[in-house]
Amino acid sequence: MNALLQKALAAFGLTGAAAEFIQQHENAVYRVDGKYLLRIHKAAEGLYADHDPEKRRAELAFLTHLADRGLHVQRPIAETTLSDGSMATLLTFLPGHHITEAEFTPEMQHQIGAITARLHQGAQGFAHPAMRRYDTAHVARTAADISRMGERYSLNADEIATACQAAQVIEDRLRSAAAEFVPIHCDLSQSNILLTDTGLAPIDFSLFGLGHPMHDLGILLGNVSTLAQRKAIADGYVQAGGRIDLPLLDAGMTLGLLEALVFHADVWPKEAWFAPRLTRWANEMLRPLAEDKPLLDENMYLINLK
Repeated sequence: MNALLQKALAAFGLTGAAAEFIQQHENAVYRVDGKYLLRIHKAAEGLYADHDPEKRRAELAFLTHLADRGLHVQRPIAETTLSDGSMATLLTFLPGHHITEAEFTPEMQHQIGAITARLHQGAQGFAHPAMRRYDTAHVARTAADISRMGERYSLNADEIATACQAAQVIEDRLRSAAAEFVPIHCDLSQSNILLTDTGLAPIDFSLFGLGHPMHDLGILLGNVSTLAQRKAIADGYVQAGGRIDLPLLDAGMTLGLLEALVFHADVWPKEAWFAPRLTRWANEMLRPLAEDKPLLDENMYLINLK
């Protein structure tokens, strides 16, 4: 990776610049000279990420669209293709930090809900032929991937079948709401929101695509641990002009879980915690949704929690 880093720096006219490694998940990410964010689009070992160059260019165009509409996001500067065929992109660096547990107060949770609503509002009007589509075809592919994961790791067949049945319900709900789709982040959590001197800034739009706003909100709510936190985020979303549709929120939160299963398909099933956790997910979310039962009530309480 160091050789690719040096080639990327050279391509951007930054030879000799100080590059500080930040992390590698979907991408290898570096802070350069304290003012640029350099991403080399190669996923960490064991993780899968689709780094189609046209999808990356769609992401850069979307960031520009959001920035032009007043959203506090990183602005694209340049992109290049490296010698191994991987893509590198250069963005502005936003000074800030991830929200700590001490900072994750009810007021902060409210602000996170609000910035999510503003993100969905700012995304309206953007179109690009290469952006992902989180539609019924995506859900069907996700279910097929989960089925293959179940076979590969001999997971509980009933629980895998239940996940696929839940996917069918998600397809039905998304099909009826396709007219409400907008570009969404599709990976919102505390780890992808920075606290800066000028407010919250969503980052890492690598997975962005056309989808339902409740998919985004569902992923966000699925990444917090308590009823009070979900309620504060949801209240912030509504008070900033967002509209909550509970059946679609149930679908979006569950789709976020199914996507996480696929993303970690070659990692999680090897861990001792995974089988009992899959059983819990099946009982709390997958089976109720497969039976077309509600998951969240108006207070964001997970009805089937056991």
